[in-house]
Amino acid sequence: MMSIQNKISESENKQLTPEEYLAQRKASIRKKSWWAVGIGGFLVFVPLGWMLLFILAKQFEWLNFIFNIIGFKPDFSILFRNIFFILGLFGFLGGIWGLFEARKMSLADIIPTPEAIKYLERIREITPYYTQILVVSIVVVYIFQVIVDSNVSDDSDAFPLSIQLAGLIKPLVWKGEFWRLLTCGTVHGGLLHIYFNGQALYGLGTTVEYLSNRAHLAIVFVLAIISGALFSLYFLPDTPSVGASGGIMGIIGYAAVLGYRRKWQMPPDFLKNMLINIGFIAVFGLVAYQIVDNFGHLGGLLVGIVYGFLQIPRKPEKDPRQTGFVADFFGMIAMGVFVFTCILSILLILEKIKF
Repeated sequence: MMSIQNKISESENKQLTPEEYLAQRKASIRKKSWWAVGIGGFLVFVPLGWMLLFILAKQFEWLNFIFNIIGFKPDFSILFRNIFFILGLFGFLGGIWGLFEARKMSLADIIPTPEAIKYLERIREITPYYTQILVVSIVVVYIFQVIVDSNVSDDSDAFPLSIQLAGLIKPLVWKGEFWRLLTCGTVHGGLLHIYFNGQALYGLGTTVEYLSNRAHLAIVFVLAIISGALFSLYFLPDTPSVGASGGIMGIIGYAAVLGYRRKWQMPPDFLKNMLINIGFIAVFGLVAYQIVDNFGHLGGLLVGIVYGFLQIPRKPEKDPRQTGFVADFFGMIAMGVFVFTCILSILLILEKIKF
């Protein structure tokens, strides 16, 4: 998603006419969409074609005989447990959607209103410190995860040692280890998991710091992690859960309400992008339900939406970026809680402390 600062710079570019700018944006979207179609199609149709070859083998005894000898059996459910196939599927479909969007795009879809330009001018004065701290914190925890898990030779357990020690292991929570409701949001299940969550957290967190206030970012993120963990605890009692995606979903929910209530002050496609993000994650979760904690996502999203409707003012003359002492105080408390939780997770992973 293009940064808001880039949107302002492009909207102020005096060398391009609006029509030329529109044509440039369409060309850029088409280029990225074709790349998504190509790469996504490769990740989808190569394994899918391989599976179809197994099906065709039943029509030829000699080919079926060879597959039986080498132990290959067609199982399409394997595809939906493969993260690369799932990402390829959504990349391919997203590319098709991008081509459709580029075709029907108009100037109204890309040119900010005068109110939006005035509102967004303050972005240049803001440095997203809270977002940077959040991202660095989860990356540092993941580094310790890799160090500890790489030194464990026993691979008999279903999940890595670091997740056993700090993840949301539901039976242990019921036995009193309630701190896992927070530490689960600091640990991740692999390199792709931390990469995508880190990217999403940086992009969405920065957006909220620019358009609202960093105090609300911290409060929503921490509350959404807890809410997502509670939803997962009750609705998926036997499945371990890790990752900051519950908190990220809270940020998306809050940003969607911000786009809804302050639509005239936001970039023209802001609300649409937030809704597309929610829809994408929902469909992704349905397809990849075996590896995605949908209830954790839902719990985080609901907290972000509720907080947004309670906090973002209805009256247009009130600036949602302005906060009082109470919000700033609880924002700092929330940041402190999360940083402390990351330190706690590291100590647990290193087995320096035990409860």
